[in-house]
Amino acid sequence: MDTAANKSAAKRQQRKAERKTRSTLSCEACRSRKLKCDREHPCQNCTLRDKAATCVYRGEAAPQHRKRQGKIGHVEDMQARINRLETLVTTLVEQNQQLGGNPSSQERGSGKLQSDRITPSSSDASDNDNDNATREIQHGVGIMQVDEKQSIYKGSTHWYDVLDELNELKSLWGEMKDTHEVAALYNPSIDTPDAPSLLCGMARPVSREELIATIPPKAACDKLVARFFDDERSPVPTFHILHKPSFMRQYEEHFADPSKTPVMWIGLLFSILSPIMFSYYCNKDEPPEYEGTSRSLSELYRVRTAQCLMMGDITKCAPFTLETLVYNTMAEWARKTVSETRVWMMVGLVVRVALQMGYHRDPSQFPDISVFHGEIRRRVWQFVHRTDSLTSFLTGLPGMIRNSDIDTAEPINIYDWQLSEDMTVLPPPQPETEPTPVSYSLAKGRIVRCLGLIVDFLSALGQYPYSEVLALDKEMVKAFEATPPYLKMRGTESSLNSDSESLVNRRVQLVFLHHQGMCVLHRKFFIRGRSDPRFAPSYNRCISSAVALLELQDFLYTSAKASFLIATHWYRISYTSHEFILAAMVIVLDIRHRKMERNDGVDAQAILQPECMSVLPKLYKAYQIWKDEATRKRSPEASKVSQVLSNLLCPLGFFEYINSQPELIPDVPEMDPQLMPFMPFDGYGGMPESEMNIDWGVWDSFVEGTSFENAYGEMTF
Repeated sequence: MDTAANKSAAKRQQRKAERKTRSTLSCEACRSRKLKCDREHPCQNCTLRDKAATCVYRGEAAPQHRKRQGKIGHVEDMQARINRLETLVTTLVEQNQQLGGNPSSQERGSGKLQSDRITPSSSDASDNDNDNATREIQHGVGIMQVDEKQSIYKGSTHWYDVLDELNELKSLWGEMKDTHEVAALYNPSIDTPDAPSLLCGMARPVSREELIATIPPKAACDKLVARFFDDERSPVPTFHILHKPSFMRQYEEHFADPSKTPVMWIGLLFSILSPIMFSYYCNKDEPPEYEGTSRSLSELYRVRTAQCLMMGDITKCAPFTLETLVYNTMAEWARKTVSETRVWMMVGLVVRVALQMGYHRDPSQFPDISVFHGEIRRRVWQFVHRTDSLTSFLTGLPGMIRNSDIDTAEPINIYDWQLSEDMTVLPPPQPETEPTPVSYSLAKGRIVRCLGLIVDFLSALGQYPYSEVLALDKEMVKAFEATPPYLKMRGTESSLNSDSESLVNRRVQLVFLHHQGMCVLHRKFFIRGRSDPRFAPSYNRCISSAVALLELQDFLYTSAKASFLIATHWYRISYTSHEFILAAMVIVLDIRHRKMERNDGVDAQAILQPECMSVLPKLYKAYQIWKDEATRKRSPEASKVSQVLSNLLCPLGFFEYINSQPELIPDVPEMDPQLMPFMPFDGYGGMPESEMNIDWGVWDSFVEGTSFENAYGEMTF
């Protein structure tokens, strides 16, 4: 028993001795203020009061083994505090709205939040200050963080917007968050999220050394990059989202020391090399060093681009991320096996990254963004915005961008040499008639913006107000008429003899998009417009745009026959595009309805004159083009289109009338097989039967947006 008692007494003495040697729990400042100290050096309380120098401990220093764990623990604690603060602010805002913006309630709410701030307290703030703060909240002014490592935008609903108002808390959170991230890098027990699985996870992870080893030698790269930036002769569009002088400086720095090159810039280089190699394959003009390998190299560089995006982690929003994503998406679009719906999904990813990086907010509102980078960001955002609108229009699906969320201005019409990284003010813009590298982007962006508005209108639930149709028509006409003169279509002979293929392709795209948009906008009111004067504008617009599209198809076919390089330009519109089917069918439907409205005893030939005289040669030419393509088996859909046109026109006496009027028969030239354009069509469904009972309900659904292949597959033969 004595032994047990002695042992118990010894343990008590040991615990007492341990308590005596225990270090002080709080620093001297916290002890005097009677505050709970976190035992850091300096502690949190001293840091908040900017008194780090006075943070000292009595006796032993704070234990070092707890320091890293304390940092991480306080990061979590700080996040919890911020969450509570966010809830408090939200509650105060809701209460303020319920009280009708009572100034006294605003002051009381602000006083609680700002009592410990270094900046003037709420008791000194005027009613005008409260009004300004309210306006800032209502207008959604977010926070932009732009530095050499990343570009991050936080909206007004994000908790970081609160931290911007609480300066000392923001500083502390940034310090502790950075420490937490560094600790996570060296602590294998901490789970880190995987990088995004880009392109359905088809790109396997690789090492940085393997990426750099794939880059061609500088001499070879020089030729490929020069081909890319050649505005007049390059078959690949640059989209003018890169500042060439800046890119070339980065290019030289990379080859001087590849070890210092960011992985995202390496991805950007691969995203440029891929479409250049693909253009060699499409145009059959491979240099000797790439003979037979251009397509495989294009695929390799495309995969390398995705691997760089995975390695760099697009969620980190590092520089060059958005540009690399843009070119990677466009390279995917160029592949004939990729559907427009898949591209639309990929563009959605691009839009999300652009929003996360703050490209939708005009740089002029954020002083951390330089004048130079602000203008480049405007160029990039304009391309992202118009690509979102265009892919939405092509797929008939809603766009990702809401116009109410953006305020980024248009880029100005200037040359690249007028921009420099050290500039402090933008130069005055060139006149709209001046063909700068961005003038085409500006003209196309305005037209595509209208296409986006059309998609939004047609995608909305409920009825379509006809007044809105006329308003959109007016917007489209305004945008198209604002096209600079040098970007407007001229006569076929004039264009073929004097203009570059790049310039002609740009003109073709603008005309094509304008009339395609008009047909889609007015199609639902097309039939009504034949009998109801209220909808006559839609009837007239549909007919005129359909005729313009048939003329454009004729121009493209003729230019291909004339060996014009437009036939082999990689980024262009083919004369067998689906939209030309729509144009021909609009005219055929009009003729068909004219016959239905006539008395049964009228001769079929009389139906075609005189009001249809002007369009008959164009319609016959379109039929001949599709028939020629079907005969040469260049397009799987050409057989179907020519057969549909034939079966629709035969009962109308169309061919008998055309053959009786030789002057109406246009010349359909033979085309050199070597000039056959690259046409992205999938599969071949075979020749349809000669007798077809067309289901016009199915055709109507096709005109509204489904593919011809699907609509045709549902027709009853």
